[in-house]
Amino acid sequence: MIIDTGSFDSLGELLLALGGRLTRLQTEILASLEQPLTIRQYRILSRVGAGHTSLTALCKLAHRNPSTMSESVDKLVNQGFLIRGTADTSRRMMRLELTAKGRKACDAADRALEKFTRELTADIPPELEEQLLPALTKTYLVIQADLDDR
Repeated sequence: MIIDTGSFDSLGELLLALGGRLTRLQTEILASLEQPLTIRQYRILSRVGAGHTSLTALCKLAHRNPSTMSESVDKLVNQGFLIRGTADTSRRMMRLELTAKGRKACDAADRALEKFTRELTADIPPELEEQLLPALTKTYLVIQADLDDR
């Protein structure tokens, strides 16, 4: 087995590599569930479960165009994870809701990813975590702001 020892010339290079590895592991975890999900499916289900029930809200959060998001939502509806309804405020506006199957799949994914993150950080000393958390949070917020500006 060949192990990449990770020779990185900069913090940015390391962050890009780390992001790729974390995405791969998250993809594998979600695919291994009793009800397999893609990252995109999981994000949509968790966002709907958190109260973002309109296609417009989902597009904004995911930085996706309406046709792409609509296609993803259609698949989740056809698989029985979501149902469409009309919004309470406007009969012309669509409202999405998790089905029991969608809630069960999202809950299982949440548990599996929470377990993964606990394992991932288990060996990090508290004092190092206290230093890393603010720095990585700031990096995340800068990246998020850049996405929001696009």
